[in-house]
Amino acid sequence: MEVKIVLDGDIAVVSLSGRIEIEKTQSFKKACLQNFSEKKVVFCMKNISFVGSSGIQNFFGVLNDLNSNHKLNAKIAGLNPDFQRLFKFSECSNLEVHESIEGALQSF
Repeated sequence: MEVKIVLDGDIAVVSLSGRIEIEKTQSFKKACLQNFSEKKVVFCMKNISFVGSSGIQNFFGVLNDLNSNHKLNAKIAGLNPDFQRLFKFSECSNLEVHESIEGALQSF
C-alpha cells in the first residue's frame, strides 16, 4: 500500500493506493497515531485494490478504533461499491463515509 499525504488547512488528506496487506495494519495504526494524533484526517480509499473481506474489515476496524477513542478525527472518502457493501456490515459506527474528498472536508 502506498500513502500520499496532502494538507488542506488543518486537515490531512491521506490518499491510499495499492493493496492493503493485513500484516501491515498494526504498523499503519502506529504511524497514524504518531503523525495524526488529535488531528482531522480524511482517508481517501478510491485507489485501494481488493484485498478480501477480512483484510478490509480489519483495516476498517483500525480506523474505527482510532476514531472512536478520539485519537484522531477521521473520515473516509472514495470507497468503491464493493468496499461500501463490506463497510455496511462492519462494526464501524463511529466512522463517516463520504463519496468524495470534498464532501468529507466540508463535513468537519
